[in-house]
Amino acid sequence: MKSIQKQLEELKGKVVWMASYPKSGNTWFRCFLSALLTGKVDINRINTDGIFSNRHLFDSVTDIDSRLLDEDEAKLRLSDVYRFHLKHSPKLEFTKVHDAYCYDKYGNPIFPTDISHHVIYLVRNPLDIVASFANHNNSTKDNAIQLMNNSNGYLAKQKNGLNISNQLPQLMYDWSGHVRSWLDQTDIPVTMMRYEDTKKDAVANFHRALTAVGLSVSKKKVKEAVELAKFDKLKSMEDEGGFREKVATVKSFFRSGKSGGYKDELSINQVDSILDAHYQVMSSLKYNLPEFSFNANTAL
Repeated sequence: MKSIQKQLEELKGKVVWMASYPKSGNTWFRCFLSALLTGKVDINRINTDGIFSNRHLFDSVTDIDSRLLDEDEAKLRLSDVYRFHLKHSPKLEFTKVHDAYCYDKYGNPIFPTDISHHVIYLVRNPLDIVASFANHNNSTKDNAIQLMNNSNGYLAKQKNGLNISNQLPQLMYDWSGHVRSWLDQTDIPVTMMRYEDTKKDAVANFHRALTAVGLSVSKKKVKEAVELAKFDKLKSMEDEGGFREKVATVKSFFRSGKSGGYKDELSINQVDSILDAHYQVMSSLKYNLPEFSFNANTAL
């Protein structure tokens, strides 16, 4: 069997998009890949290939200060930025994405389909995203729900004047719109990974994702990488040395990582708000809808 490094070199000039709505397991998957490629995990030096919305990459390739561009102007250039970038990459890249699969003002995908090798779409029960997303944004759970239910939802939305964010604006739609945008598109092959299934059997699901990408890796190697990237180890690393991807105003990035934790964290009204907006897509993904057996002390 060829080494993983050799296989990546043979696919150079292409990219795998690791796409997800925020707080759906993208960081865990990136840490697993880092462990697989290097034999270790350092959460502050994850050995994957950045994020699609990287403002520094955009500016360095275009020689334009992207803070001065409006969103439409930036979207027209994104595909060419990545085409140029990948010409100089020695291997297949794995790049994180929180954008929805969307289009520029001329109807062209903002993702360069000709160099897109595959999509790994990571999805998580939106009820479990709420509290984690609120923590990540240093906001309330109601504010997180409002964003998740907003059909025009954004990350790093540029306001009037210069935007000091290190990321370009990312149109996400609402949670259901994000899921549909990636799973319904037919331009790039896509493999879906449910967070809950991966929690139950990480080795099988990570191995399945690698196989879908076209990489041949033994289950033994996958198991070793999974062990290095276990949630409690990642959390301990953050507790001991911090995590540079964490928003400075929040206590921690890695919380509990549990499935079904919403039962102790959301009120019935908050659950209803998510179900009203996302029932159809949740059902299509075979998520069990709750029966409202909640902690009586959960705040409304």
